[in-house]
Amino acid sequence: MEDQDYSTKNLFVATYLLASGRVVFRGTRQLDQKTKLFIFTPKNTAEILEQDYFSGGSLPAKALFSEYNTLKDLLFQREPNGGNYDIK
Repeated sequence: MEDQDYSTKNLFVATYLLASGRVVFRGTRQLDQKTKLFIFTPKNTAEILEQDYFSGGSLPAKALFSEYNTLKDLLFQREPNGGNYDIK
């Protein structure tokens, strides 16, 4: 249900959301030639976490670095664990 999805092109926000463990990462969507969107659900929880991120929220460093590397792999088409996370 796309209207319940939250999307961001900000790698750091996406990392924070994924590392929180409070949202589900649905995959990526190509916005244009150079930009991918990271898609999460539920939207309302993701929006709250985004506000938390920008107001100085904190999560364990180990989780943040791990998820940052996972998402960065997706951006550069290095598929982690052989998975395909693109949403059509």
